[in-house]
Amino acid sequence: MTQWSFDPVGGPWALAALAAVLLPLLAIGPNSEQSRGRRITLVALRALTVLLLFATLLRPALETTETRPLPGKLLVLGDVSRSMTVEDSLGDESRSAAMQAILRDSQAEFAELGEAWELGAYAFDEQLTPVKVEEGLIDFPDAEGDQTAIGAALDDVLAREAQQRLVAVMVLSDGAQRAFAPRDTPPQNLARRLALDGVPLYTFTFGKPALGDRSDVRMSDLLTNDTTFADTPATVSGVLTTSGYRNQPFTVQLLWEDAEGEMQVVDTQRVEMKGTRRQQDIKLSHTPREPGEYKVTLRVEPPEGELVTANNEQTTFVTVLKGGVKVLYLAGAARVGGGPGIEARFVRNALAAHADLNVNYELLNYRNPRIDYRSQLERGNYDVFLLGNVDSVAFDKRTWQAIADRVDDGAGLAMLGGFHSFGPGGYRSTPLERVIPVVMGRAERQNFDEPPRPDMHLPPGPVKLVPIELGGSLHPILQIGESPTGQSELWQEMPSLDGANRFDRLQLPRTARVIAEADNPSRSPLLVVSAWGEGRTAALAFDSTWHWQMEGAGDTHRRFWRQLVLWLAKKDDSAGQRVWAKLDGRRYQQGSRVEFTYGARDAQSKPLADAEFDVQVELPDGTAKAIRTSGSKKINSASFAETSQPGDYRILVSVRAGGESLGTTTLRFSVTDQDVELDQPAADPTLMAALANATAEAGGEALAPEELPQLLERLKEKREEFEEEIVQQTTLWDTWPMFLGFVGLLGTEWFLRKKWGMV
Repeated sequence: MTQWSFDPVGGPWALAALAAVLLPLLAIGPNSEQSRGRRITLVALRALTVLLLFATLLRPALETTETRPLPGKLLVLGDVSRSMTVEDSLGDESRSAAMQAILRDSQAEFAELGEAWELGAYAFDEQLTPVKVEEGLIDFPDAEGDQTAIGAALDDVLAREAQQRLVAVMVLSDGAQRAFAPRDTPPQNLARRLALDGVPLYTFTFGKPALGDRSDVRMSDLLTNDTTFADTPATVSGVLTTSGYRNQPFTVQLLWEDAEGEMQVVDTQRVEMKGTRRQQDIKLSHTPREPGEYKVTLRVEPPEGELVTANNEQTTFVTVLKGGVKVLYLAGAARVGGGPGIEARFVRNALAAHADLNVNYELLNYRNPRIDYRSQLERGNYDVFLLGNVDSVAFDKRTWQAIADRVDDGAGLAMLGGFHSFGPGGYRSTPLERVIPVVMGRAERQNFDEPPRPDMHLPPGPVKLVPIELGGSLHPILQIGESPTGQSELWQEMPSLDGANRFDRLQLPRTARVIAEADNPSRSPLLVVSAWGEGRTAALAFDSTWHWQMEGAGDTHRRFWRQLVLWLAKKDDSAGQRVWAKLDGRRYQQGSRVEFTYGARDAQSKPLADAEFDVQVELPDGTAKAIRTSGSKKINSASFAETSQPGDYRILVSVRAGGESLGTTTLRFSVTDQDVELDQPAADPTLMAALANATAEAGGEALAPEELPQLLERLKEKREEFEEEIVQQTTLWDTWPMFLGFVGLLGTEWFLRKKWGMV
């Protein structure tokens, strides 16, 4: 369409005002001395000049409007994972066959839409693959993929088509996302991105949400501690799920690896699913007798006729350390004849939370001082002694000597802070004087009827525990985070303590070490550790860790006391290990990346800075892969991603230092043989509907597969929404002919007037 347009300078009113000024000039003609012909000629030239000026001031233009289709792209994503082979569509055909049939039926509509927009097609399983579109026909490959990564597929396609204007995105799938990291991106996040861009998402679900009477028994959610102690019961739990079996008994077995590597049944449970019940929590237990690393399997025996049995068991590995820890916790009364202080109650609860810590708690109220405990102090009865605000009058000298002897034999001893601990408790003249790693003065005794001595304690007020790094890391007692880095920052967030005993000197400067101090100007020691004979000792200046539990750090409170006891018993994870390796987990899905840390220590348990490591991973088929390592003096780490084979893997870490071998440590993990595509292949129309509804404002919706042709017809009608008008404007007032005409008229009038003697 072509039309004229005008854009007057200054608007119509300004043009009218200019006309009022210029038009009178036409009335002022040449004088009467000139002939009538000359007068008419000059007036005509002047009139033409004014008209040309007015035409220029109107700024006329010739506009041509043309409608053109906007470039756009319509994307179709088709699921080619193995769950699409399930035959639960109409006519008992597979989901994949039903998808291909509906695409063939829609070929003509796709071809017509292809005249207006570009068509793009992608097949997806765990990866995204482009598919050719020829004359509207989309022919997806066979469904053979091992995962269904809907979210990752949408993420990939949006990245590939970032420069395109998307008309719509169609997803044809059974809707059940079954993907492992790093391809397990939540598809809801991508649906929200499409909504923000105004792109509608249309979803078509193939398959049934329930598989009817398909019979299956599966074991899931295996849970147990990765580390336990010999002679301590280990509980292994899981969830038994059945489908298609009613009122039928099942036998669940716990298998534990023996010293020869054979799996032995150590516990069983008989389960019967009655009525509509489909799930049952399982708990089995076993008490390992010998330290070592053991394979553990929770298995349900397959019933007759079950087709898929790969999901009937789950496996992990458990490290068994030498024995549990037997603790004698002696707590002094807060006052003579009274009950325990608040710290004793919280410490007792923290220790009781750990099944491998067998705690015998005794409250000493001093009514009958010098009780003879020597019968309980035979060698081997206790691994750790804890003294919480216990005055030395609680026992006679022979009993204190028996405790000192047990520490010399290899037991651990920790004295906790309090008004009757250390020097104020009268320990200078007892057999524990040399065992406790801090010096106690002659005049430090605190009598029961006296107020607390201010010179024996830090000034009243909050005290922050500040850990001290040793060899680039914190002492094992103070490692409260899962990661080796950032431990000091975690301690900065811990609640403050109420106060602490004052330690002036260390008893054994060669072996005693301050591993934590106060945040006061004098940096007073708060936690001192040392060795005595074959045992370990610790002096804790504080007795108010109950604040940690009360102020939201209960997990750290329990972990701290557990690590203190394990270190005293020499059963911490690092005790006696020159070479070590640690995994975040012991069970992984196929294709997962396994990350682990490793290292070596010297005789003083300090990290070896000059160690040379050789790390390998043995695969289930017996082949070995060398691992490229990385790290620093503080921590070494590595990762392994070739986990496509199901079965047991073994990490081997060998260390050399100074030209000598320090040994090798091994660590095993399991990769499950789980077919995530066919284990639970039910369709998930709910997820597909949620994804489409997220783009409802842009027009997205969830549709049945047979509605695809109708949707394509509706998209044809919307082609006008994807058109734009192109306006081409040709201006006439700012051209050379207009300028030359104006100059020519003025020049001609001036020439004639001069020729005729009028100027």
